[in-house]
Amino acid sequence: MMAICCLWFPADGASVFDVASIKPSKPGAQRASCKVLPGGHLFVCHNVTVELLLRLTLSYVPAAIKGAPSWLGDLYDVDARTESEITEDELATPMLALFRDRFGLVAHEETVQQTVYILEQAKSGAILNPSAPGTEYSFTRSDEKVVVKGETMEHFSGLLGRRPDLNALVIDKTGLAGKFDFTFPYISAGNPRDLPADATPEIVKRTEAAVTSTFDAVGAIGLRLRPEKRDGTALVIEQLHKPTEN
Repeated sequence: MMAICCLWFPADGASVFDVASIKPSKPGAQRASCKVLPGGHLFVCHNVTVELLLRLTLSYVPAAIKGAPSWLGDLYDVDARTESEITEDELATPMLALFRDRFGLVAHEETVQQTVYILEQAKSGAILNPSAPGTEYSFTRSDEKVVVKGETMEHFSGLLGRRPDLNALVIDKTGLAGKFDFTFPYISAGNPRDLPADATPEIVKRTEAAVTSTFDAVGAIGLRLRPEKRDGTALVIEQLHKPTEN
């Protein structure tokens, strides 16, 4: 049976942004970013979709958001200030208030059955190297591979769930604690046979060297993704309009 629950907005007196600027991103902007600046009084995003902002607020994968308007992929810049200090882990409350006040969000949650993926070690075992003490998270990408350092399996699971061929919750059941360094193949969204005739040599090289499946990529580092049906929570949007003027 499907259960329906209201979406709780911050109560009066809860932490909210004192001032927030929301503007369409400049045409041609390339890099997307979102972070709380040092000091905890400024939350800044550049060139991010409304969908991403909503997922940062409520931790939903795209497949679990129902009734979303077509413009949810529009790009915006956000500059939000608060008198009280906040951390990235505390963003949900002021962000939810921002969606209520500036986007007119009205929504509820429903319990639905959905496919999740269990990240676990393959029979051959994980091919991961424990990170040196003090290693910070980083990744570098080339035409053939992605080199990751200082990664936890919990964080890695969250990143995998955003891949287009998964678009689902990924649950870490590897049993691997701590941080790891590893390299896995560059994951391409295309196939060499599907490239246009005038594709640049760089694009051809990258696509030929890459795997096209997240399942194959994690298999290259001794992990696997096992699908499983579970009850989960979907966000059903009843009302959401483009943000009001600053």
